[in-house]
Amino acid sequence: MATQVSYPGIYIQEFTPGAPIQGVGTSTGAFIGVAVSGPIKQPTALTSWDEFKSVFGGFIAQEPTGYLAPAVFGFFQNGGTNCYIVRAGTGVMASAKLLTRQGVPQDDLIATAISEGVGGNSITAQVADSSRLATMLAAAGAPGTTLSAAQATTNIAGFDATGTILTVGSNVGFVAGDRIQMSNGGPVATAIITSTQGTTTILVAAPVPGAAGLVGGTVRTDDFRPGQLTFRVTVPNGVVLSQVIPAGALISVTLGGTTEDATVATAGGNTITLATGLTKTYSMAGPAFPQIASLEFDLTVANPATGKTETFPRLSMNPLHPGYWRTAVKSQMITLALPATPPTGPLPDPRPKVATYNLALGADDDRAAALADIVANPTTYLDTLKPLQDVDLVAIPGVTDPNPQQALVTHCETLFNRFAILDSVQDTKIGFPDLLTQYGQVRTPDGFAALYYPWIQVVNPLNGHMEYWPPSGHVMGIYARTDHARGVYKAPANAQIAGALGVQTQLTDADQGPLNLLGINILRVFPEQSQPVVWGARTTSTDSDWQYISTRRLFIYVEQSIEHGIRWAVFEPNNTMLWGKLKRTITEFLNRIQTDGGIVSFYVRIDNALNPPASQALGQLYIEVGIQPAYPAEFIILRIGIWQGGSSITES
Repeated sequence: MATQVSYPGIYIQEFTPGAPIQGVGTSTGAFIGVAVSGPIKQPTALTSWDEFKSVFGGFIAQEPTGYLAPAVFGFFQNGGTNCYIVRAGTGVMASAKLLTRQGVPQDDLIATAISEGVGGNSITAQVADSSRLATMLAAAGAPGTTLSAAQATTNIAGFDATGTILTVGSNVGFVAGDRIQMSNGGPVATAIITSTQGTTTILVAAPVPGAAGLVGGTVRTDDFRPGQLTFRVTVPNGVVLSQVIPAGALISVTLGGTTEDATVATAGGNTITLATGLTKTYSMAGPAFPQIASLEFDLTVANPATGKTETFPRLSMNPLHPGYWRTAVKSQMITLALPATPPTGPLPDPRPKVATYNLALGADDDRAAALADIVANPTTYLDTLKPLQDVDLVAIPGVTDPNPQQALVTHCETLFNRFAILDSVQDTKIGFPDLLTQYGQVRTPDGFAALYYPWIQVVNPLNGHMEYWPPSGHVMGIYARTDHARGVYKAPANAQIAGALGVQTQLTDADQGPLNLLGINILRVFPEQSQPVVWGARTTSTDSDWQYISTRRLFIYVEQSIEHGIRWAVFEPNNTMLWGKLKRTITEFLNRIQTDGGIVSFYVRIDNALNPPASQALGQLYIEVGIQPAYPAEFIILRIGIWQGGSSITES
């Protein structure tokens, strides 16, 4: 808002800057492969190797083992901190459908074995009726298993002139809010009690028709009627109504052959309020009165093959109930879930039908088939990672076939926010023909992938054997370690590979030269070192602008950070004030990167030439950012000659 100036002096105007841009994460990995156990085709976040062992079972002893576990082990060993696992598998968890109590049953709950395989087919889930009310009455030493509706009866001694004040033999048992029924052998009148006074006076809300003719008759608690929401019950000493019949409880109201189920909204003192009104009429004339029972169910999970049994008592289908199944059932054998298609039609009693349900259709995992499926249908697994905005690095460890590697590169290029780490083939042939063929199959202009050769030599912690593992997991950990220590603009190279003792193929400088110029990153063991090091920092790009890993990942980082950081500007007025805020915000962010040494120089342009009125009319705002990255010093040329003394050449 413009400031009105009138007197000589200094005027202060405040403006609100755009929120500073926070850099996005750069080192969250994602791995696809086979495992001993765990969710299938569901990205699962992990933060440690111990967590991987707990969920996915750790190293695999029997062939085919795949290389998921070795890659994740190497990732955390080399500095990785967060990753997602997408497990490929053919294993199926046994399951059973717990049915509703309708005439034509539908699926009420789905019980699924926690562990996949045929072993789950021996699990049973047994549903039996139970009652929280009955259990708690017994615990309190109270008789019976139900509560009786509260009822009071007395004689009518007289009315006042207004017909709103009754004199009765005793008002004990009558309370404000009660509906009462009055008769003297003739027509029946009803009224609502507003209060009681003394021991013989009842006040009602409106004049009672024919009051004079009711004198000498009786007044009693009125019958339960359709639409009624509230009624009182007789609560034994030592019993708290809100505990025995909590909110969300399913109750039955029964008198003789008349019964119905209803859900409790609240209960307290001696009053129950229903979520919806009653649908039937229940007489309160005696000698019997409506009985209130609570309706829960017990779930017993058993596996005779293992001898394990679990019991979960007094469960409810209502989330308000303390025994709600979703929070109360913590089984070590099964999980419970709602069906994909909820039951339709009225469910007066939503509990599962009493029965013993046998879990079935469990199948053991075929890891060989799962690995073949990764090769044949890699996008099936990669697509599960698409919704995850925090994935930065992706690998399919040890899978070097063209189809999955090309799909992995396409995945990263399409989403434009992540980078692929590719394992090389195990090529020991002179001249590296298989490696060169593989490299030609993953080259693209955009540089969203890097290829590493050769495989590394390690000791398998499971069996102590010396083995060769694909390097992608270890290298991904080095990416994360470098990002944390230096930043995404530092090339993840000249770094030792923790856990590696050697490489499958030793290369000389002469061997590496042509491979490096192509864009194949070599892992080497130099004479003075005992551990292999990453000795390459190139992408698989055919475009020299994107030949370095640090350059491509710097731009991913900058683009994603700016995109997230300026979302506040969407739908703001497209004017020079917004342009100024955006320019300041982006410039401040890039200045920080420049100070850290990530870029040499940059510019941010938002002006009328980029944003003519025609573009603004279409709701478009163009921002141009130019960045000169700091390229890695890949080749250091040291010139040494004989110096005769005298003045030296110095560089200022």
